[in-house]
Amino acid sequence: MLQRLVNKRFGQNILDFHIQERLRKATPEQLNLWAERILDAKSVDEVFNDN
Repeated sequence: MLQRLVNKRFGQNILDFHIQERLRKATPEQLNLWAERILDAKSVDEVFNDN
């Protein structure tokens, strides 16, 4: 679902292989954090930033 939201917000095929792999291996907590970030993020990098 998160991948669909990212594609809708930032455009199709925006997710590179590295981010797709992170999505596949993510914990439920990480997925929840990223899902919240997508609401305010100005770029896909802001969603998945580890800092």
